[in-house]
Amino acid sequence: MIGYLEGTVRKTRKDHLLLQCGPIGFIVYVPGAQSYTQGSQAAFYTHQQFKEDGQMLYGFESEELYELFVLLIQVKGLGCKTVLNMLSSAKGDSIIRAIETGDAAALKKLPGIGAKTAGQILLDLKGKITVPETKSKAPSASELSPVAQEVCDALLSLGYRQPEVDSLRLAELEKEHPKTDELLRFCLRELARRKKGV
Repeated sequence: MIGYLEGTVRKTRKDHLLLQCGPIGFIVYVPGAQSYTQGSQAAFYTHQQFKEDGQMLYGFESEELYELFVLLIQVKGLGCKTVLNMLSSAKGDSIIRAIETGDAAALKKLPGIGAKTAGQILLDLKGKITVPETKSKAPSASELSPVAQEVCDALLSLGYRQPEVDSLRLAELEKEHPKTDELLRFCLRELARRKKGV
């Protein structure tokens, strides 16, 4: 059973990646596969699905997202591909909040989820999962200053993914680099350094 993979993204496809781990390449189905950059490093907690015609790997950047996936695929009428599409179109914490607040309307907006399935999700999972704590997460977009927000938008437009940008902790870096161009240059250098593994 494969539970975790870490490697280099060799190919990005519609709903999956070719992740090179040493001399071996794994096909891993992930939320938002096309948002990954070829050549970037990635790590996933994985769920291995065994089928009559083969096996499939589903990967998630956080253990919390992995656990949500495992809970959702246990709901009657939900398969791995449907749950993957759900997690590709909405953040995990927003799905959890919809479940915990009984918001069937929000669930029905997700791809492949009709009224019956939304009701089944609430029946099976309401009260069984908790809204993630904010812990020491980076500030949300609405909490960023104009300078930090401008840098965030610039990095996203250059192809960096939101988790990569969040990991920089722009609000803290801005204290040392208060100007937009200065902060952006520092962030680009830092991201390049991480990519090289320095």
